[in-house]
Amino acid sequence: MLPPRRVAVPLVLGIVATAYGWWRVPVPARNRLWAEDGRIFLSDALAGVPPWASYDGYLHLVPRLLAEAVVAVVPPAEYAVATTGAAVATVGLVCALTYVLTEDLIDRVMVRCLVAMVPVLLPSAGFEALGNLANLHGFGLWLGFWLVLHRPQSRSAAAGWAVAGLLVGLTEVVVVLLAPLMLVGWRDRERWLPRGALLAGGLAQVVVSRVQPRPPRGGDGWSPADLVLGFAGQTGSASWTDTGGLAARVVETAGSAGLLVLLVPPAVALAVLVRRGDARHRTLAVGLVSTSTLVWGASVVLNFDSWMTFGSWEPQQWRASGLLRYATTSGLFLCALLVVALDLARVRWQQVLAVGVAVGVLGAALAAGRSYGVARESGEAWPTTRDLVARCEGRPAGSIVVGIAPAAWAAIIPCRAVLGGR
Repeated sequence: MLPPRRVAVPLVLGIVATAYGWWRVPVPARNRLWAEDGRIFLSDALAGVPPWASYDGYLHLVPRLLAEAVVAVVPPAEYAVATTGAAVATVGLVCALTYVLTEDLIDRVMVRCLVAMVPVLLPSAGFEALGNLANLHGFGLWLGFWLVLHRPQSRSAAAGWAVAGLLVGLTEVVVVLLAPLMLVGWRDRERWLPRGALLAGGLAQVVVSRVQPRPPRGGDGWSPADLVLGFAGQTGSASWTDTGGLAARVVETAGSAGLLVLLVPPAVALAVLVRRGDARHRTLAVGLVSTSTLVWGASVVLNFDSWMTFGSWEPQQWRASGLLRYATTSGLFLCALLVVALDLARVRWQQVLAVGVAVGVLGAALAAGRSYGVARESGEAWPTTRDLVARCEGRPAGSIVVGIAPAAWAAIIPCRAVLGGR
């Protein structure tokens, strides 16, 4: 039997993370659906589409399973708020599992707690990533990172982590970016059951993307300057703010090249971990930085649009465009780098400095905790039971279209679900 502390701490972390994540989603947004949550996952669940069906060139198993659970458990009038709750609770579970996975990677319990909470604390996560199913895959990649580096303590633990790895692999297509990290401890058999499951899911994603490729997207107009300065301005800001205002002020003061200053804190953390840390810390440092940069680069190159010329953005463009969802996924790893460095504080002055860094990270997170607005607030509020019934009256075999965000997106609700659930 596990010691009570080993169960209690992740359990409490998961509850606190879920509660804080729920608070971060503004009240009006909780009753609105975002993009694929309504048009794909919810509508497909109601239409009987299996959860292993592909969309846009890859698999989305966890969001589809959660949508299936929502339509099976709650009445149609509660679909939106239940979807938001399920998405937030899943991120809370990711936080709890992260704490468990860091047991053999990070020494200090408080540092482990802070690292585990990064998914809900990251300032940029509030605008689009938290509270919807469509962006859960980024948190899955985060969990996959720690899963790859963790060494299970038993065969049964390895089997449990293999289930988690398979779910992540069948949800996030870019788990293949974690493959180089599997060279760490590659001779250790205990590591390969969860790693193999993660790779199996990734291989399934590759097969699906070849058989059912997504529509052409991305272009050749990007430049190395756009990638580097975009990474600095977007991912470099994600740990401190949920808007493009910080990057805009830097550009106003020092020009676009000045955005590189936003990478100074993670660069210092990297240097400290590589120079002062042991093999585990060095592995984490290099892994977090490489994963952050690869995720950003792959996301921009594969989804490039003509407006994503970050190297030439003026301050007003930074303010208007804000931080992209790619910055959030990439920013998770860069923010974690700052926190992991606190694990090296041994003597008094280092501990004082570590407390200062922790206060700064937490202060930034709490200051940006409640976004001024989130992406889906522009959508229609989900209809009440009375509204749904009125729209379905006299057409039990029909369907109704419910508007969601962004504009022109919609969910299709069969009237049999509405009239049968009165």
